[in-house]
Amino acid sequence: MSETPRKSKRSAALIATGVGVAFVIGSAGGAYAGHKIQTHDIAKHAVTYNKLSNGLQHKVDKHVRGPQGKQGPQGVKGDDGLAGAVYRVENYENGGGGDATVACADDEATSQKYTAIAGGVQAGHVGTNDFAVAASFPGRMNWDTNEPKANRLDGWIVLGNGVHTDNLKIWALCVPNTDIPVQTVNLDN
Repeated sequence: MSETPRKSKRSAALIATGVGVAFVIGSAGGAYAGHKIQTHDIAKHAVTYNKLSNGLQHKVDKHVRGPQGKQGPQGVKGDDGLAGAVYRVENYENGGGGDATVACADDEATSQKYTAIAGGVQAGHVGTNDFAVAASFPGRMNWDTNEPKANRLDGWIVLGNGVHTDNLKIWALCVPNTDIPVQTVNLDN
């Protein structure tokens, strides 16, 4: 049993070039050359739109696409992504140096209807200050265990280095949406 030899990439490119030439000749009145090239002479996927010259793409576009239709009616305005958002600031009046947090609302039930999408800390802008932030992330603290509460993103947590500062403010921007997925990406460094 004999096998049909595979066409090389070069022959496929030549066929594609031949098809392009035949198209130009055909559009100029040379129907004979276009008639001689058959579809079985072209390797599958050898000729694609992006392989055509700009001039040929323009001619194809002109013949394929019809006129643009009328503009459809304006859709209903969607909700603002920050509608109902709240910017919360917990002002530790006597300063601090350890861990601090701010909730999205004063009571637990209301706070859990929000997700903190941003947050941060302002500490020690008066006098000498060696306060340093060890971590800053969305969540709520369990002060009995000094660990973040599981599955809680309704506030902001700042973990400090324990050096006291004369003022400390923790802030969070909270949105009334608890359907924000958490995606964890591991980096092998």
